[in-house]
Amino acid sequence: MNEITVIVPYFNEAEVIVETLEQLKAQTLSPSAVIMVNSSSTDNSSSAVDAWISQNQSSLPCQFRNLNSSTNTPGGSKAAGVDIATTDLVAFMDCGLKFSSEWLALQLEALLRDPNANWVSGGLITSGVGITDKCAIAHTYGYRRFRPCVPSSLLRRDIFETVGRFKDLRAGYDAQWVRDANRLGQKRLINEAVVVSYFDTSFAANLWQVFKKSILYARPTLRSGNTKTPTVYILAAILGLGITIFLPSLVVYCLAGYLLARIALVVKKSKSNSVYFLRPDRLVMLVLTGAVLDSGKLIGYLRGLIDLLSNK
Repeated sequence: MNEITVIVPYFNEAEVIVETLEQLKAQTLSPSAVIMVNSSSTDNSSSAVDAWISQNQSSLPCQFRNLNSSTNTPGGSKAAGVDIATTDLVAFMDCGLKFSSEWLALQLEALLRDPNANWVSGGLITSGVGITDKCAIAHTYGYRRFRPCVPSSLLRRDIFETVGRFKDLRAGYDAQWVRDANRLGQKRLINEAVVVSYFDTSFAANLWQVFKKSILYARPTLRSGNTKTPTVYILAAILGLGITIFLPSLVVYCLAGYLLARIALVVKKSKSNSVYFLRPDRLVMLVLTGAVLDSGKLIGYLRGLIDLLSNK
Protein backbone atom coordinates (compact mmCIF):
# COMPACT_ATOMS: atom_id res chain seq x y z
CA MET A 1 0.00 0.00 0.00
CA ASN A 2 1.14 3.55 -0.75
CA GLU A 3 0.56 5.08 2.66
CA ILE A 4 1.74 8.69 3.10
CA THR A 5 2.54 10.78 6.16
CA VAL A 6 2.34 14.55 5.58
CA ILE A 7 4.68 16.62 7.77
CA VAL A 8 4.05 20.35 8.25
CA PRO A 9 6.40 22.45 10.44
CA TYR A 10 5.01 25.71 11.77
CA PHE A 11 6.16 28.75 13.72
CA ASN A 12 3.77 31.57 14.66
CA GLU A 13 1.35 30.76 11.85
CA ALA A 14 -1.91 31.49 13.70
CA GLU A 15 -3.29 33.59 10.83
CA VAL A 16 -2.95 30.88 8.17
CA ILE A 17 -2.63 27.54 9.93
CA VAL A 18 -6.34 26.71 9.82
CA GLU A 19 -6.38 27.30 6.06
CA THR A 20 -3.43 24.91 5.75
CA LEU A 21 -5.30 22.27 7.76
CA GLU A 22 -8.40 22.72 5.60
CA GLN A 23 -6.36 22.23 2.42
CA LEU A 24 -4.87 19.03 3.83
CA LYS A 25 -8.32 17.77 4.81
CA ALA A 26 -9.58 18.44 1.27
CA GLN A 27 -6.97 16.30 -0.52
CA THR A 28 -8.53 13.97 -3.07
CA LEU A 29 -5.94 11.37 -2.04
CA SER A 30 -6.14 11.24 1.73
CA PRO A 31 -2.84 10.72 3.56
CA SER A 32 -2.54 8.08 6.26
CA ALA A 33 -1.45 10.68 8.80
CA VAL A 34 -0.75 14.40 9.09
CA ILE A 35 1.85 15.55 11.61
CA MET A 36 1.87 19.25 12.44
CA VAL A 37 5.22 20.04 14.11
CA ASN A 38 5.41 23.10 16.36
CA SER A 39 8.74 24.94 16.01
CA SER A 40 8.49 26.63 19.43
CA SER A 41 5.74 29.07 18.42
CA THR A 42 5.12 32.00 20.74
CA ASP A 43 1.60 32.76 19.48
CA ASN A 44 -1.53 30.61 19.68
CA SER A 45 -0.72 28.47 16.61
CA SER A 46 -0.51 25.25 18.61
CA SER A 47 -3.80 25.80 20.41
CA ALA A 48 -5.41 26.66 17.05
CA VAL A 49 -4.26 23.29 15.68
CA ASP A 50 -5.57 21.45 18.74
CA ALA A 51 -8.92 23.24 18.52
CA TRP A 52 -9.29 22.52 14.80
CA ILE A 53 -8.49 18.83 15.26
CA SER A 54 -11.01 18.58 18.10
CA GLN A 55 -13.75 20.36 16.15
CA ASN A 56 -13.22 18.31 12.98
CA GLN A 57 -12.45 14.94 14.56
CA SER A 58 -15.53 13.17 13.22
CA SER A 59 -14.95 14.26 9.61
CA LEU A 60 -11.17 13.89 9.31
CA PRO A 61 -10.05 11.42 6.62
CA CYS A 62 -7.02 10.35 8.68
CA GLN A 63 -5.20 10.98 11.93
CA PHE A 64 -4.11 14.59 12.43
CA ARG A 65 -1.47 14.99 15.14
CA ASN A 66 -0.01 18.13 16.74
CA LEU A 67 3.58 17.48 17.78
CA ASN A 68 5.10 19.90 20.29
CA SER A 69 8.68 18.61 20.15
CA SER A 70 10.48 21.80 21.29
CA THR A 71 12.26 22.11 17.95
CA ASN A 72 13.30 25.64 17.04
CA THR A 73 13.79 25.52 13.28
CA PRO A 74 12.04 24.24 10.14
CA GLY A 75 14.88 21.80 9.52
CA GLY A 76 14.64 20.37 13.02
CA SER A 77 10.85 20.16 12.82
CA LYS A 78 10.88 18.29 9.51
CA ALA A 79 13.45 15.86 10.93
CA ALA A 80 11.32 15.34 14.07
CA GLY A 81 8.30 14.52 11.89
CA VAL A 82 10.27 12.01 9.82
CA ASP A 83 11.55 10.36 13.00
CA ILE A 84 8.05 9.38 14.11
CA ALA A 85 6.52 8.70 10.69
CA THR A 86 5.73 5.01 10.15
CA THR A 87 4.74 5.02 6.48
CA ASP A 88 6.96 4.21 3.49
CA LEU A 89 6.22 7.60 1.92
CA VAL A 90 6.62 11.03 3.49
CA ALA A 91 5.41 14.37 2.13
CA PHE A 92 6.27 17.93 3.18
CA MET A 93 4.17 21.06 3.08
CA ASP A 94 4.60 24.48 4.71
CA CYS A 95 2.05 26.74 6.37
CA GLY A 96 1.13 29.85 4.43
CA LEU A 97 1.18 28.08 1.06
CA LYS A 98 -1.74 27.57 -1.31
CA PHE A 99 -1.82 24.13 -2.92
CA SER A 100 -4.26 22.12 -5.00
CA SER A 101 -6.61 19.51 -3.56
CA GLU A 102 -4.91 17.10 -5.99
CA TRP A 103 -1.40 17.81 -4.68
CA LEU A 104 -0.79 14.40 -3.08
CA ALA A 105 -2.52 12.48 -5.85
CA LEU A 106 -0.44 14.15 -8.55
CA GLN A 107 2.83 13.58 -6.67
CA LEU A 108 2.09 9.92 -5.98
CA GLU A 109 1.15 9.36 -9.61
CA ALA A 110 4.43 10.95 -10.76
CA LEU A 111 6.54 8.96 -8.29
CA LEU A 112 4.94 5.62 -9.20
CA ARG A 113 5.57 6.23 -12.90
CA ASP A 114 9.32 5.99 -12.29
CA PRO A 115 10.34 3.12 -9.99
CA ASN A 116 13.91 4.45 -9.95
CA ALA A 117 12.88 7.83 -8.54
CA ASN A 118 13.49 8.46 -4.85
CA TRP A 119 11.41 11.60 -4.58
CA VAL A 120 9.34 14.13 -6.49
CA SER A 121 8.94 17.87 -5.98
CA GLY A 122 6.55 20.50 -7.19
CA GLY A 123 7.49 24.14 -7.56
CA LEU A 124 6.97 27.48 -5.87
CA ILE A 125 5.91 30.51 -7.90
CA THR A 126 6.41 33.81 -6.08
CA SER A 127 4.67 36.97 -7.26
CA GLY A 128 4.86 39.14 -4.14
CA VAL A 129 2.53 41.71 -2.62
CA GLY A 130 3.66 45.32 -3.04
CA ILE A 131 6.83 46.60 -4.66
CA THR A 132 9.18 45.85 -1.74
CA ASP A 133 8.05 42.23 -1.58
CA LYS A 134 8.36 41.87 -5.36
CA CYS A 135 11.89 43.29 -5.26
CA ALA A 136 12.90 41.00 -2.39
CA ILE A 137 11.73 37.86 -4.16
CA ALA A 138 13.40 39.02 -7.38
CA HIS A 139 16.72 39.01 -5.48
CA THR A 140 16.07 35.68 -3.72
CA TYR A 141 13.63 33.23 -5.34
CA GLY A 142 13.21 34.93 -8.69
CA TYR A 143 10.15 36.98 -9.66
CA ARG A 144 7.30 34.80 -11.00
CA ARG A 145 9.65 31.85 -11.56
CA PHE A 146 8.82 28.19 -11.06
CA ARG A 147 11.37 26.97 -8.52
CA PRO A 148 11.44 23.35 -7.30
CA CYS A 149 11.09 23.25 -3.52
CA VAL A 150 11.03 20.77 -0.64
CA PRO A 151 7.56 21.90 0.52
CA SER A 152 5.22 20.07 -1.94
CA SER A 153 7.61 17.10 -2.16
CA LEU A 154 6.81 13.40 -1.77
CA LEU A 155 9.69 11.12 -0.76
CA ARG A 156 10.34 7.45 -0.21
CA ARG A 157 11.13 7.37 3.50
CA ASP A 158 14.25 5.23 3.07
CA ILE A 159 15.94 8.16 1.31
CA PHE A 160 16.76 9.50 4.78
CA GLU A 161 18.75 6.36 5.54
CA THR A 162 21.07 7.34 2.69
CA VAL A 163 21.09 11.13 2.86
CA GLY A 164 20.51 11.62 6.58
CA ARG A 165 18.28 14.03 8.51
CA PHE A 166 17.66 17.69 7.75
CA LYS A 167 20.01 19.84 9.81
CA ASP A 168 18.53 21.78 12.69
CA LEU A 169 18.71 25.13 10.88
CA ARG A 170 16.28 27.91 10.03
CA ALA A 171 17.71 28.53 6.57
CA GLY A 172 19.87 26.62 4.12
CA TYR A 173 18.99 23.18 5.52
CA ASP A 174 16.84 22.29 2.51
CA ALA A 175 19.36 23.40 -0.13
CA GLN A 176 22.12 21.48 1.62
CA TRP A 177 19.98 18.35 1.90
CA VAL A 178 19.10 18.56 -1.80
CA ARG A 179 22.78 18.89 -2.71
CA ASP A 180 23.61 15.86 -0.57
CA ALA A 181 20.77 13.85 -2.14
CA ASN A 182 22.01 14.68 -5.64
CA ARG A 183 25.60 13.84 -4.69
CA LEU A 184 24.49 10.47 -3.34
CA GLY A 185 22.58 9.62 -6.52
CA GLN A 186 19.03 10.00 -5.19
CA LYS A 187 16.87 10.61 -8.26
CA ARG A 188 14.53 13.59 -8.00
CA LEU A 189 11.59 14.22 -10.32
CA ILE A 190 10.17 17.70 -10.89
CA ASN A 191 6.41 17.71 -11.40
CA GLU A 192 5.46 21.02 -13.04
CA ALA A 193 1.78 20.15 -12.61
CA VAL A 194 2.19 20.81 -8.88
CA VAL A 195 2.49 24.51 -8.08
CA VAL A 196 2.40 26.16 -4.66
CA SER A 197 2.29 29.87 -3.87
CA TYR A 198 2.10 32.09 -0.81
CA PHE A 199 -1.24 33.27 0.56
CA ASP A 200 0.06 36.78 1.04
CA THR A 201 3.56 38.28 1.43
CA SER A 202 6.23 36.10 -0.15
CA PHE A 203 9.32 37.50 1.59
CA ALA A 204 8.75 40.76 3.47
CA ALA A 205 6.32 43.67 3.31
CA ASN A 206 8.80 46.49 3.95
CA LEU A 207 12.52 47.20 4.04
CA TRP A 208 12.82 46.80 7.82
CA GLN A 209 11.31 43.31 7.56
CA VAL A 210 13.66 42.51 4.66
CA PHE A 211 16.60 43.53 6.87
CA LYS A 212 15.47 41.50 9.90
CA LYS A 213 14.61 38.41 7.86
CA SER A 214 17.97 38.55 6.08
CA ILE A 215 19.77 38.51 9.42
CA LEU A 216 17.58 35.70 10.73
CA TYR A 217 18.13 33.49 7.70
CA ALA A 218 21.84 34.25 7.26
CA ARG A 219 22.92 33.78 10.88
CA PRO A 220 22.77 29.94 10.96
CA THR A 221 24.29 29.44 7.49
CA LEU A 222 27.88 28.95 8.71
CA ARG A 223 26.70 26.01 10.80
CA SER A 224 25.67 24.15 7.66
CA GLY A 225 29.34 23.92 6.66
CA ASN A 226 28.39 23.50 3.02
CA THR A 227 28.45 26.96 1.47
CA LYS A 228 31.10 29.55 0.62
CA THR A 229 28.64 32.44 0.54
CA PRO A 230 29.34 33.77 4.08
CA THR A 231 33.07 33.85 3.34
CA VAL A 232 32.47 35.78 0.12
CA TYR A 233 30.31 38.35 1.91
CA ILE A 234 32.76 38.86 4.78
CA LEU A 235 35.80 39.15 2.48
CA ALA A 236 33.90 41.55 0.19
CA ALA A 237 33.03 43.74 3.20
CA ILE A 238 36.69 43.81 4.30
CA LEU A 239 37.78 44.66 0.76
CA GLY A 240 35.17 47.42 0.49
CA LEU A 241 36.25 48.92 3.79
CA GLY A 242 39.89 48.84 2.70
CA ILE A 243 39.10 50.59 -0.59
CA THR A 244 37.06 53.25 1.22
CA ILE A 245 39.97 53.99 3.58
CA PHE A 246 42.99 53.65 1.28
CA LEU A 247 41.61 54.17 -2.25
CA PRO A 248 38.55 56.44 -1.85
CA SER A 249 38.72 57.48 -5.51
CA LEU A 250 37.62 53.98 -6.48
CA VAL A 251 34.55 53.93 -4.24
CA VAL A 252 32.21 55.24 -6.94
CA TYR A 253 33.36 52.58 -9.39
CA CYS A 254 32.97 49.87 -6.79
CA LEU A 255 29.43 51.00 -6.01
CA ALA A 256 28.56 51.07 -9.71
CA GLY A 257 29.95 47.54 -10.09
CA TYR A 258 27.97 46.34 -7.09
CA LEU A 259 24.71 47.80 -8.42
CA LEU A 260 25.24 46.24 -11.84
CA ALA A 261 26.04 42.88 -10.24
CA ARG A 262 22.85 43.03 -8.17
CA ILE A 263 20.75 43.84 -11.24
CA ALA A 264 22.46 41.04 -13.19
CA LEU A 265 21.58 38.61 -10.40
CA VAL A 266 17.92 39.61 -10.64
CA VAL A 267 17.99 39.02 -14.40
CA LYS A 268 19.59 35.60 -13.84
CA LYS A 269 16.99 34.56 -11.25
CA SER A 270 13.89 36.17 -12.76
CA LYS A 271 14.74 35.67 -16.45
CA SER A 272 12.29 37.46 -18.77
CA ASN A 273 10.11 38.48 -15.81
CA SER A 274 12.82 40.96 -14.78
CA VAL A 275 11.45 43.42 -17.37
CA TYR A 276 8.83 44.30 -14.75
CA PHE A 277 11.50 46.30 -12.90
CA LEU A 278 12.62 48.43 -15.85
CA ARG A 279 10.44 51.36 -14.76
CA PRO A 280 12.65 53.96 -12.98
CA ASP A 281 10.83 53.91 -9.62
CA ARG A 282 10.82 50.10 -9.55
CA LEU A 283 14.49 49.98 -10.51
CA VAL A 284 15.40 52.32 -7.65
CA MET A 285 13.47 50.16 -5.16
CA LEU A 286 15.03 47.03 -6.63
CA VAL A 287 18.55 48.36 -6.01
CA LEU A 288 17.65 49.67 -2.54
CA THR A 289 16.08 46.35 -1.53
CA GLY A 290 19.15 44.49 -2.74
CA ALA A 291 21.40 46.70 -0.62
CA VAL A 292 19.22 46.19 2.47
CA LEU A 293 19.16 42.45 1.81
CA ASP A 294 22.95 42.28 1.57
CA SER A 295 23.43 44.43 4.67
CA GLY A 296 21.23 42.10 6.66
CA LYS A 297 23.02 39.03 5.30
CA LEU A 298 26.41 40.45 6.20
CA ILE A 299 25.32 41.15 9.77
CA GLY A 300 23.77 37.69 9.97
CA TYR A 301 26.94 36.02 8.71
CA LEU A 302 29.09 37.99 11.17
CA ARG A 303 26.79 37.03 14.05
CA GLY A 304 26.90 33.44 12.83
CA LEU A 305 30.70 33.58 12.83
CA ILE A 306 30.63 34.81 16.43
CA ASP A 307 28.24 31.97 17.32
CA LEU A 308 30.56 29.46 15.65
CA LEU A 309 33.66 30.78 17.41
CA SER A 310 31.91 30.77 20.77
CA ASN A 311 30.51 27.27 20.08
CA LYS A 312 26.88 28.34 20.51
